[in-house]
Amino acid sequence: MWPSPWLLTSRPVALCAWLALFAGVIGVIAVRCDKPSERRVAIRVACTDCALVESVALDTWSDQRAEGMPLDVVVRAKSLPVLAEAGVRWEVIVPDIDEAARAERQRLQSSETVDGDWFAEYRDYTAISAHLEALVAHHPDLATLHGIGSTLDGRPIWALRIGGGATPMLINGTQHAREWIAAMVTTCVADRLITEYDRDPAVKRFVDGTTLWVVPVVNPDGYQYSWSTDRYWRKTRRGGFGVDLNRNFAVGYGGGGSSGSKRSIVYRGEYAFSEPESAALRDLALREKIALHVDFHSYGQLVMYPWMYSSARVPDRDRFAAVGDRMASAMFAAHETRYRLVSGVETSPTGGTMTDWMYGEAHALSFTVELRPRGGSGFVLPPEQIRPTCDEGLAAVLALRSAQP
Repeated sequence: MWPSPWLLTSRPVALCAWLALFAGVIGVIAVRCDKPSERRVAIRVACTDCALVESVALDTWSDQRAEGMPLDVVVRAKSLPVLAEAGVRWEVIVPDIDEAARAERQRLQSSETVDGDWFAEYRDYTAISAHLEALVAHHPDLATLHGIGSTLDGRPIWALRIGGGATPMLINGTQHAREWIAAMVTTCVADRLITEYDRDPAVKRFVDGTTLWVVPVVNPDGYQYSWSTDRYWRKTRRGGFGVDLNRNFAVGYGGGGSSGSKRSIVYRGEYAFSEPESAALRDLALREKIALHVDFHSYGQLVMYPWMYSSARVPDRDRFAAVGDRMASAMFAAHETRYRLVSGVETSPTGGTMTDWMYGEAHALSFTVELRPRGGSGFVLPPEQIRPTCDEGLAAVLALRSAQP
């Protein structure tokens, strides 16, 4: 008989053996058991009161606290018996997150582009920047590349401008460094809109009627750090401690889901728009009078609309619900992958988000989309899922644009 996915044990050796077996079941190549008590394990917890879980958590992978939305956290293996003794039940989603990162790094070091498909594998900031430049070089009639700011480490924040239609729209990704699929999907959406312009009538209508700004890597310093040093790094690299950019916007700044502690993964910065990255997005949105917006993140398969910080009913709630339902339906139609539509505050009150600011101050119809996966692999999403997730992202963008006359 297979062991139950809800493992309750106080013996590290038994835990290591079970994790190794469970890893085989879900397809993980290896689980390192040389220091079983220190191994970092990602677990999914079904808890109504998550205080104990969060007190032993090293990292939080999901921000959801709502009923029916389990909490994903990273703990040391030695903390699992503590949770078991308290009656907490969990499901292992990544038995060894460091081994998963090592396996990914080894694959990246040895992989080659498959059949010329640039989107067959993940790409770092330098490669993404070069790809944007190549798109412009080959299609100067459709796209131009603009530096909208610079990071503290001197990296340009690139924005690709596509089309020249009457409706100004913005999509962006990778405010959080470890969310690699968000960088790939935004780049892929831009690529598809440009390269399929002459052969896809829906794409042509979109480009002709829209001025789309695409910022694939909002957080270049953090993104590169996640490639070179810490795969699970979330924030910018300010002072070595970093700022969570999606807590640094002015609407609801300082509210729930953020922290004034520099050590926190949700550190909001000294003040709203203290960071060059969030200030660059603000300036772009105001200058271009952006009307439609999608902030791509991972993970959780959610389509979220304002408010994120407040339980007050958003003035355009009915429109958000109707358009969001259209987006979620279009994403499902791509590969029958379900994206749940919710107002952001239903998952967890969060202050200082870009979506709330884009709606509350820039007056755009703004959504946050949490991409694949719902669970399972966490942030280390297999590369064969890049293209399908791009299909879902493009479907969301086209569906949102269709809501605007």
